[in-house]
Amino acid sequence: MSIVTLSNITDGTNGARVFKASILNDKRINLKQDWLNRYELEPYLYYYVIILKYRFKEIPVTKYYPKKNIGYTKMIAFKDWWSIVRPLILIPLGIKK
Repeated sequence: MSIVTLSNITDGTNGARVFKASILNDKRINLKQDWLNRYELEPYLYYYVIILKYRFKEIPVTKYYPKKNIGYTKMIAFKDWWSIVRPLILIPLGIKK
């Protein structure tokens, strides 16, 4: 996130971020797109908050994963990782908006 937005972002995928809900009224941000259907939505929105120079606050969190037989995450390697990275590649290249 820091590299793509040229900003100092401490954690682009974890933690909490606070910004005004009114940014959702910005016509340049379109959350009603079919390709924002897995983990893409959060990095998509965060990208635009940064690029459009909206004020935001990062709040650090600590994650604790309960012990499970299936592991510590429900994410599917590569498929879901691509969902997170996808907006950060496709939007700057002009492939998606």
